[in-house]
Amino acid sequence: MIITIDGPTASGKTSVARMLAQRLGYYYLSSGLLFRGLAYVLVHEYKYQEQDIHNPRKADIDAAVAHDRFIYRYDTIDNEQLFFDTQNITSFLRDKKITDYSSILATNTDVRRALVALQHYLADSHDLVAEGRDTGSVVFPHAPIKFFLTASIEVRAARWQKDQHAKGNHLTLAQARTAVEQRDERDYNRAHGPLCVPQGAIEIDDSLLRKEEVLALMMKVVSDHGECCT
Repeated sequence: MIITIDGPTASGKTSVARMLAQRLGYYYLSSGLLFRGLAYVLVHEYKYQEQDIHNPRKADIDAAVAHDRFIYRYDTIDNEQLFFDTQNITSFLRDKKITDYSSILATNTDVRRALVALQHYLADSHDLVAEGRDTGSVVFPHAPIKFFLTASIEVRAARWQKDQHAKGNHLTLAQARTAVEQRDERDYNRAHGPLCVPQGAIEIDDSLLRKEEVLALMMKVVSDHGECCT
């Protein structure tokens, strides 16, 4: 069983996806963590610079995300973690530069193909709640349950600012709004896998909703679909 949750930056999808996965006893898959992880590996292991991160060599991409080197793990105690060559790199993926680089990488065709293949590999052995920007439209287009979570730009900018502060990146609200708008521009207009409402997805605007209220709405959809809820 695969459930997808897509949406723009700071729409609240990560928190709700984790909550839904835990409630259902499913495996939570963060596609964003995969992109940030690949960005980190290309910069720190393959010595990519800012000027060439948008066009990495296919051989480097394939080597970096090999299943025995680039390992994604999730459990309800430690949440999602990413390992490269046995080293846990999760804590290094909070850096703002890595976040920016990952957004740039997301526009690259070879990167997207490699990470889609990795997500399919994970889905082969798990019931998933998969969260990202094209999980319902491109990665798992035949998922039986799809959600698209969004919120107003004002709400998302405030959330982004708070999230960045927690990571040690201090931005004004105006700077946060600019960052969110720039990511929206890249996400909605990229040539491959642009952000969109997937066919058959249920749209939820959570501008005025608490996370628990969003979770309740999703759980009702899952229950109505006939999936067992714990």
